[in-house]
Amino acid sequence: MKTADHCLLWCAAVSSAWFFVSLTRLWPLADFPCFIDSSSWRQDAGALCERQRISILDASAARQLWVDEPAIDYVERAYGTPLTQALIRGGLPVIAHRVVFKAAGSPDNVVVMIGRDDRVLGWDRSIQEDAPGGHLDADSAEGVARRALGETNGAPTDISLVERSQSERSKRRDHRLVFEWQQPEAHGLRERREMVVAGDLVIKSWGTVVVPADEERATRTRLAPVDGIQVLGEAGLTLGGLAALWVFLTRLPQGRVRLGPPARCALVLWLLLVVVNLLQQARLFERWDPLWPHWLADGYRLLSWSLDDLTVVLPLFVFLAAADTLDRDLPASLSRGETLWKLGRGDLRDAGVVRASLRGFAVGCLCGGVLATGVLLLELCGARVGLQPRGFFFYPLNSAAPALTTLCFFAHIALFEELGYRFFAGTWIERLSGRRWLAILIPALVYGAMHSVFGFLPPCEPFWARPLLLALVGCVWGWAFFRFDALTVVLSHFTADLFIFNWPALASGRPLLVASAIGTILVPLIPGIIGMLWPRRATAISPPA
Repeated sequence: MKTADHCLLWCAAVSSAWFFVSLTRLWPLADFPCFIDSSSWRQDAGALCERQRISILDASAARQLWVDEPAIDYVERAYGTPLTQALIRGGLPVIAHRVVFKAAGSPDNVVVMIGRDDRVLGWDRSIQEDAPGGHLDADSAEGVARRALGETNGAPTDISLVERSQSERSKRRDHRLVFEWQQPEAHGLRERREMVVAGDLVIKSWGTVVVPADEERATRTRLAPVDGIQVLGEAGLTLGGLAALWVFLTRLPQGRVRLGPPARCALVLWLLLVVVNLLQQARLFERWDPLWPHWLADGYRLLSWSLDDLTVVLPLFVFLAAADTLDRDLPASLSRGETLWKLGRGDLRDAGVVRASLRGFAVGCLCGGVLATGVLLLELCGARVGLQPRGFFFYPLNSAAPALTTLCFFAHIALFEELGYRFFAGTWIERLSGRRWLAILIPALVYGAMHSVFGFLPPCEPFWARPLLLALVGCVWGWAFFRFDALTVVLSHFTADLFIFNWPALASGRPLLVASAIGTILVPLIPGIIGMLWPRRATAISPPA
């Protein structure tokens, strides 16, 4: 092993330990169970429906984790993280398990929100306009609604009715009432609950946190520079895509573009996305119109999503074909794509693939250490990290197979971003400018700008901190690309994402989830492990006769 590899190994070991112990600080999880047994939520939601005379006979159900991001941002900013966690434990409706019931052939559905300790946070039942019911007067409807409040929040002493209306249906009278009360633990924090009484049945009891108007205006102001940076990133990515298309189209008539390997790689990426879509069973269920056959609705939705995914697959094909063309123009000793194609052919024991696996895992850990150190330094300057989960965390958390979804989704992310930002853009800029530092810096800046709006990445404030820190991580990947090869940076990006998005499972304390998460994180090391345990024997060369 080279001295440089020894140094990388030691740096990776230190960085991985630092990254792992920093996960709680980088991605603080809301004090809420992200994973819940199906028997538990089915029982709690079913009991609520029975008490409220909501029929779910013959209904199927699905569950998704839900977070009200604007509300949780406001509460955390205004009252601090410790009090926000206490309010979440007390049932503040900013995070919940969203349980949906539907029955084939029935036009209606029921949504029940389940909080901590199997607590019902609210429900909403759709009902047809011509469904029959009673004709309660305003006072009677208010009494029914106030009694139903006990299902979710007991009976706050300072509750106020702030809005009411009624409407006449053909066979019943509906009442809509909005109640508000102050949270006793947080001065000025108001919770609002919308109640709907259809006939004599409470069909809706939905709680929200009231975000004051001045806070909403301040949030819009804060988002302006973030969106501006994102637009700059999109402009840079678009220019890169046009450059790749130009290289592709100008070299294609000359017969210098290989179509097969890039097409196979793009097909693999598309299949990864198809698997991710298939595993989003709760998302599919929520979009199912029960007046449609289930198979037809799922087929329609999956086909629609798969066609949308082509907007990712086709650019990747162009990026990859253009990058491969530029890479093959280089001397063989400088080629950075060969190990990628060898892995694509399934050659896990190739020496270059084995080294890329080991180095990729090490560089991924190194990037985690850079991220942890950067966030720590920014926090000393006043940066803030927000509660999780958000964004991409929901792909595995709401999946029928979280580990498989994590692998497929973040393999596609690593392929698209590293083959675009580093394999094409890095190679192309170095060739145009002759300056490697520009080939590292420019893609990293675009990468950082493109991630400025992603709330699942730390820090969330100030607006410039996240793109700056992600650009720094992008520089590490740029260095690794030129120091090693394309496969190394793909696997390093994959490794970093697996550490991040397995964090809820690692933090769950549930042995099976923890074991599954650890196994998932180690997947990028598979070629390295295979190569070390079953190395390929060198082929003896016969002496000339």
